[in-house]
Amino acid sequence: MRLILLLQLLYAVIVSANTESFLLHVPSDFPVSKNSDEPSSYPRYISLHNSNLAKATFSCGIESPTYVELKNLQVDETYQIKICWTALDPVSVTDMDWIVIPHSTEFQNTKSDEARIFVKFNVLADSWPPLNRLTKIPINVSVINTKLGIPVDLYKIIIYIGLVMAVTFWINSRTNLYEKLKNL
Repeated sequence: MRLILLLQLLYAVIVSANTESFLLHVPSDFPVSKNSDEPSSYPRYISLHNSNLAKATFSCGIESPTYVELKNLQVDETYQIKICWTALDPVSVTDMDWIVIPHSTEFQNTKSDEARIFVKFNVLADSWPPLNRLTKIPINVSVINTKLGIPVDLYKIIIYIGLVMAVTFWINSRTNLYEKLKNL
């Protein structure tokens, strides 16, 4: 009985959030924006000004495409785009992609003199009875720079694991850890 209760608790913790991600590579010939501090004319945007990662939460409608402008990206860099939502909201995120809007082109009633990059995704209801189409779902969008194919937010974890392993091997070379742990 305890095992069943423990497994149910474990499953409840594991299913606490949903995440979808994909990689975006900014081409080397993409024009860099001149006004990096200027806010976007588009209402939903994420800026990576002087940062390697940024996160924002947006209220998204059901069954309509959501667009988020990405500002201050560096050319010839790769970024991991993560889209997260809680398991309390019975939805799924589909049709994730990124698009480039050329300069001086109108996009959803906004226009810019510079080329823009947008992340696009759809939020679909996965419940019965279906959610009201006017329901707004909070969606977290994260943009993380990747170096050597690894997102920069994971480097501190990799360094920590490496240090713990090095200290463990060093202590084990000075004393016999197996015998000490066996005698406890």
